[in-house]
This record gives sequence, structure tokens and C-alpha cells, in this order.
Amino acid sequence: MKTSWEDLAEEVLFRPLGMSSSSYRYSDFEKRADRAIIHVPVGDGKWEARYHRNADSQAPAGSASSSVRDLAQWLRLQLASGSYEGKPVIDPAALQTSHVPHAVSGPASDPDARSRFYALGWNVGYDDQGRVSLSHSGAFNLGAATAVSMLPGEQLAIVVLTNGRPQGIPEAVTAGFMDAVQHGAPAVDWLTFTAGVFQQIYESEKPKVDYSQLPATPAPAQPLGVYAGTYANSYYGPLLVTEKDGKLAMTMGPDAGPTTFPLTHFDGDTFSFETIGENANGLAGALFAAGGPAPSVRLDFYDRTGLGTFTRS
Repeated sequence: MKTSWEDLAEEVLFRPLGMSSSSYRYSDFEKRADRAIIHVPVGDGKWEARYHRNADSQAPAGSASSSVRDLAQWLRLQLASGSYEGKPVIDPAALQTSHVPHAVSGPASDPDARSRFYALGWNVGYDDQGRVSLSHSGAFNLGAATAVSMLPGEQLAIVVLTNGRPQGIPEAVTAGFMDAVQHGAPAVDWLTFTAGVFQQIYESEKPKVDYSQLPATPAPAQPLGVYAGTYANSYYGPLLVTEKDGKLAMTMGPDAGPTTFPLTHFDGDTFSFETIGENANGLAGALFAAGGPAPSVRLDFYDRTGLGTFTRS
């Protein structure tokens, strides 16, 4: 079959369910007059519409755009074992496979606790009465936070969409709703709880150095030509560092669409650059080791697993 994922999803899922505001194509999203623009917090409780994210390259995993109305139809399909308005759309056995645990995502910490599992796109858990609970959150740092939760045995589901970077807000709404359904009222302050969890995640991913705060007396850089050259990395590929008009920049990425990052001097042989992508988190560092037999540069944003060092050829 030579049908693209985008066409297949439209033919098999969106069209039969009347999901006219759903697509895996960024161009379709851009054409809509009423669409959400990604907002990010900028301090003092304020938010700004700052980013546009084209995620076509990861369509099956994270580029869908939709509406609450459309996703309500999708949830009806899930709760009806693959049928919609009495008509079969998805094979019930195939759909059920996506709801069954395939991996342990959170082992029980003590004998009276319950383990958590991951299915095919769903977090799987069990409530106090042993009922199956399915849920998932969406979005990375550069995305719009979303959350969905289902109690299939009770024919109950909720979806929450936002237009902002993940802060735990949709997760708090879905958890509070399910808590109220099962216990009559929320058992905890879910917004405070989820906000704290997401803040911990955000802090853990931040660079160890705050590159937005320049040292009081930064050491001077070497002549910029010292840093220029072609660098190689077996995981990320080539990196080209150039000097032009007294400014330094680096270019990396696939040949079909490489990205150029301006480099700003920070301290000594360290420069900063603005991160991009779904996990962008502000300024990161380019730490040059210009001397010695194997000059290199380490990009700390890409070095979380030790793969961020590029060696000059």
C-alpha cells in the first residue's frame, strides 16, 4: 500500500467519524480561521503567543490537530469498541489490543500499591474498584498541552485541550473530573499537584548553566576563526561552524533542511544558542575545546545522554 499516513487517517478515521476539523497536515491546520496558537509562560503569570510548530515529519506520533467536538467522536468510537453510531469502523480486537498493557511504566512501590502500565498509546491503570482506567497527555515544551481519560467500563471519557505549553492544567481537569465521578469530589488539589510534577520535569531538563545571565566579568573569546570548521558526530551528523562579519554561527541538521544557529559569546570558549524543537527550553551552551590534537565542541542541550560532542575533522 502506498497510501500516506495522512491520507489513511483521513479515509479510515476522520471521515467516517465526521471529524472535519482534524488532520495530520500542518497545512490544513494553517488554513483554518479558528485555530490555537502555541502560548508559553513569560513570567509574572503572563503568557505570549510565540511559536509555530510544523510537526509533519512526525505525523503518526505527534502532529495531529483537532477540536474538542471531533475528539468527542473519537472517544465515542473508543467506548463503543470500534463502532460509531452503530456502524463498525475499527476491528474491536485490534482496538482492544491498543488498550491492553504491553509494558510496566510504574512498578508498585510497596505490596498494597498498584502498578501502572503502558499500552499502545495509552497509560493503563486501575481504580479502587479494580476498573480499568485509560489516559494520556499530549505535548512537549513546544506544543499545546492536552489530556484524555477514560473509564471504559462506565462508558465515561473526558478530553481537555489547551493552547499553551504543558503546565499540568489539562491533567488536573481530567483527574479532578474522574475523582468527582468516582468519589463525589476531588481527593486532592490536582492543579497544585500536577503543576508541581510538570515543574520538576521542566527543571530536570534545563541546562545546568543559565546562559541568559552573563558572568560579571566574562573571559574573552579567542579569535572567532579558531572555532570555525567542520565538526562530526556519529549520532547527530555533521556540524558546520562559520565566522562572518565578526559573528559566529553553527549549522546542523539534514541536507534537505539544515538549521543555522547564531552563537553568542558567553564566557571564554563558551557560546550560547537558542534551542529549537518540541523540547526546546531556551538558551543552551556550545562549549568549545579549541586546542589540542582533536578540537571539539560540546552542545549541552544534545548531551543529556553523552552524545553531544562534535569533533572537528
